[in-house]
Amino acid sequence: MKASEFITEGLTHPCIVVDVQPEYIEDGPWFDTGLQIINFLNGRQGPILMFVNAEQDGLTADSIPQIKEWWEDYGFEEDNWNRVTIVDKGFGYFRAYMEQGASDATVIKMIRTLYTKKLNDARDLEYDEYVAIMGDDSLIDEVFAINWTSVAQLKRFNGAYIMGGGRNECLREVELLMNAFNVRYKRIDDLVYG
Repeated sequence: MKASEFITEGLTHPCIVVDVQPEYIEDGPWFDTGLQIINFLNGRQGPILMFVNAEQDGLTADSIPQIKEWWEDYGFEEDNWNRVTIVDKGFGYFRAYMEQGASDATVIKMIRTLYTKKLNDARDLEYDEYVAIMGDDSLIDEVFAINWTSVAQLKRFNGAYIMGGGRNECLREVELLMNAFNVRYKRIDDLVYG
């Protein structure tokens, strides 16, 4: 869907934003998309769940205060922060699986299995359980962690508009986690980068 299609929808609709921060878009080809996202969110009144990669995990030089300052420098209205929840999600912990060709269905099955068993990482599964899901053990030593957000938090954003980046990376990981628990969302395609 496109941002222009949402003009007549309720202004209080929840939104999820992924990786709209200086290190990813400041000097890159997606800068304009970042500005469009900020403008889009300024025009809304609903809650915002913002996933970032901040210094907590050492993956970027961005800190949460720096990210907030950057957003404000590019027009995000300061009084909007009272409706934003920021989650430092760290590295995309499904990425190795995605990049090695694991299907969406396999990733979703792994997520559901880990939650059912109250495990955080696929490496904690018994070997036979792991192979039953994956079909082989080629990725058995790769991290597949699910503790970077809570299902309850995602469910509060059921039906949210989702935007940000990367299309087949961090944004896709959030979408797959939401798919695993039947949390609905609407991707705004012209507000997605990467």
